[in-house]
Amino acid sequence: MRFRAFIIVAGLGLAACSPSDRGSDATMIDNRIMLRNLTDSEVARTDADRDLMRLKGTQIPTPSDTRSDYFLLRQRTGATGTIVAILREERGNRVAYARTELDCRQRLFHIVGVAPSRRTVEVATAHDGPLRSIEGLPLRADLAQFICAQAGTPLAPA
Repeated sequence: MRFRAFIIVAGLGLAACSPSDRGSDATMIDNRIMLRNLTDSEVARTDADRDLMRLKGTQIPTPSDTRSDYFLLRQRTGATGTIVAILREERGNRVAYARTELDCRQRLFHIVGVAPSRRTVEVATAHDGPLRSIEGLPLRADLAQFICAQAGTPLAPA
């Protein structure tokens, strides 16, 4: 029975990463999901009553993007030592969520999923490619700096 469950889960994971799904629900530029504009995309939703959000999160300082507020909702360290973090972006009355993966020691970052709610971002797929350098991407650098510090694994110097 366990083997059958593993096959089903593995198959779902492979299906979720298929090329036809990449970026289908995210703001993409040159196959990159743009966190800075996520609240402007079709992924975002209008959230009239923010008091209903159960998980407030910790606000992340983002001097590179003063238009939006970013919150770290959850993070965990994966088996390979990378950090998976759930983020919420708020701008005006719009809200969007992203699931990211970071390698603090190598200064690498990528987006695994985006969605209009925390619940759905946990399983959403908007894979923007492999982990890659944050150099030249100031918002990702701001987010990585904070997330890595929260995880107890400071971001390696540039």
